[in-house]
Amino acid sequence: MKKINKLGIALGVLVIAASLLISFRVIDNKRVPNKIVLIPKSISPEFEFWQTVKMGAELAAKEENVRLETRGPMLERNIENQKEILRDAINERADIILLAATNVDALKSLVEEAKLKNITVLTVDSTVEGVQGITNVATDSVQASAVLTNYLIEQLNEQGEIIMVNFVEGASTAKERDLGYKVEAGKYKNIIMHPTVYTGGTTSDAYRATKKVLAEYPNLKGIVAANQQVTDAVCDAVQEMGLQGKVKVVGFDSSRNIIYALEKEIIDAIVVQKPFNMGYLAVKNALQVYRGKKVPSYVDTGYKLINKETLYQTENQKLLYPIIK
Repeated sequence: MKKINKLGIALGVLVIAASLLISFRVIDNKRVPNKIVLIPKSISPEFEFWQTVKMGAELAAKEENVRLETRGPMLERNIENQKEILRDAINERADIILLAATNVDALKSLVEEAKLKNITVLTVDSTVEGVQGITNVATDSVQASAVLTNYLIEQLNEQGEIIMVNFVEGASTAKERDLGYKVEAGKYKNIIMHPTVYTGGTTSDAYRATKKVLAEYPNLKGIVAANQQVTDAVCDAVQEMGLQGKVKVVGFDSSRNIIYALEKEIIDAIVVQKPFNMGYLAVKNALQVYRGKKVPSYVDTGYKLINKETLYQTENQKLLYPIIK
């Protein structure tokens, strides 16, 4: 009987040891997670921004010899789908979750659950409100929006009617860009701000909304577009309605369509974020947290304002056409 008990104890110790080895690896004295899950707002090819975030994350994961999985909803408005994906990652005990939250409130309880289960969570681009101790790797959207708005107002000689066409209401970045726009535009007494318009997060949604805005406000002089899909849509609507040059446009992010619009002066300027940096730094900082090291609560990934005159500068071309070599 004693021999059997000793054998059982030995087997139990082996099982525990094996489970610890499965939960993490140690390479070159570094604790290495078995799995990082990146959950962007969209995995659709239409969203070039998120595709570039993924590229940056994949490069960092390759450098660190860790496994990265990217899962997400097809559309940014699919909040419930993103909740399901996050819940699955938690139930699978992913070691690290990198989350671009589609809504500031909807994912709070799940993020808190992940933290209670000792899963390392970082937010990318968009935050979750009310959860403490999570690093956010992102653009300063308030500042970037203010800079973009200021550029537009300068082009309008500080007078006229303007509006922001935004994306999905409830996303932290949508709120921040609206705030930056309103604070900056509010400094000018001869600028009239119309109420911000929110859309469903796709180019077609934003296109329909922009055409409605242009019909509703015949004296509109300027539009601030809050992300890639909206910027694409605004450029298309303005050109189709023959308002190129009559309505000044500035926007966030880039695409082939937006770059073409900048060349043809359909749009006056864009703020280009650094999504590649965002994905890359998210992985790098998450690994530091996972290994018990301190990182800043906010990692600013930067942005650049680009107009037609600066479009072909080498530094800006690298931002517009990120390539992994």
